[in-house]
Amino acid sequence: MEDQTIEGVRSHFTAADLFAGAGGLSLGFEQGGATIVFAVERDANAARTYRANRTDVKLFDRDIRELDPATCMTSAGIKSGELCVLIGGPPCQGFSESNKRTRTLENPNNHYYLEYFRFLAALQPQWFVIENVAGLKTLAGGALLDRIAEQADQLGYTASCLQLEASAFGVPQVRRRLFIVGNRLQLPIITPQPIFGEGLAKPVTVQEAIGDLPRLSAGAAIDILPYPSRSKLSDYQLRMRRGSVSVQGNLVTKNSPLVLKRYEVIRPGQNWESIPNRLLKNYSDASRCHTGIYYRLVANQPSKVIGNFRKNMLIHPSQHRGLSVREAARIQSFPDAYQFTGSIGFQQQQVADAVPPLLAKVVAQMILSSMLQLPPGNKQARHRSLGRGSRTKGSRKSARRAVGVR
Repeated sequence: MEDQTIEGVRSHFTAADLFAGAGGLSLGFEQGGATIVFAVERDANAARTYRANRTDVKLFDRDIRELDPATCMTSAGIKSGELCVLIGGPPCQGFSESNKRTRTLENPNNHYYLEYFRFLAALQPQWFVIENVAGLKTLAGGALLDRIAEQADQLGYTASCLQLEASAFGVPQVRRRLFIVGNRLQLPIITPQPIFGEGLAKPVTVQEAIGDLPRLSAGAAIDILPYPSRSKLSDYQLRMRRGSVSVQGNLVTKNSPLVLKRYEVIRPGQNWESIPNRLLKNYSDASRCHTGIYYRLVANQPSKVIGNFRKNMLIHPSQHRGLSVREAARIQSFPDAYQFTGSIGFQQQQVADAVPPLLAKVVAQMILSSMLQLPPGNKQARHRSLGRGSRTKGSRKSARRAVGVR
């Protein structure tokens, strides 16, 4: 790139988002300085949310298998090789370590990455980012990660695998995510170093994230409410409120009397195991439960992972109810100005499936820094490659060891 000033690099920092969902990955890249030129999302409800928050982005709300990359480029006004970065998170249910039943290469949901590479081959961006669950590394003994590395290599990309913990970068949630990052410019891929954690700044807590939001009851259904009067706000709350005069998403699942009684006996940091047998009934089979079910959040700690928070019955730290849509969105690092659409169930799923924007922003900023060819500095370390330019069995194993895969 001829113009190496920050202004020059930013002006060329364009991105396209595949499997965009409600837009968490896009938002993080936008916050990191990127301009999204087009996105693909087949789920109608997630697509409506994506479009509601960025009306100027060309969105293809169809199955990616039905799309021609050339058509997408023409519609977005770009040519092959002009895009800076292709981002995307192929469906991850088949990769998740919590999926014990179909976590194999036979699961058809584990092959959507091939569609990503079909677009990568056609668009030929300078960079690519594949985001997914940490379990992708260990699926089939690392075979899928090997395939991804091989495909990237064949297309001329040097790629590295970065596993990032969301709470270490300002997200009030313990959530590990995997980012496979590559470029064809022979530029360094830098491992972002934690900002929060042991010996660093204290991680953002649940109270610091959602303590200023309206007090609600189970079944709350008034979507938009004023902010409660509060003398002091945390830095995180101020950041989330920026640009908003009221707060949307104050929707809470309505629970049965039995579920409400279960909530009452669970203290912060406890889960379903604290429910007395007389209230368990359909949860009496311990083999069907995991530690995240009926877990009450701890106010002065980061949240547990915001996965399927409705199905897992994640409980508010002090109120006897589940989380509201906005509380979960805050814990995911979505600002209050970001609007979710559809029924409460669809909104809950959109929030749960999203990439935490603040975590995505870290990756976007890393790419910008590398394009500027900035020195790594005291808090950055160069990350070893997944194996660019070497196809031997031994070198591939070495590359896997370099990214923590055995």
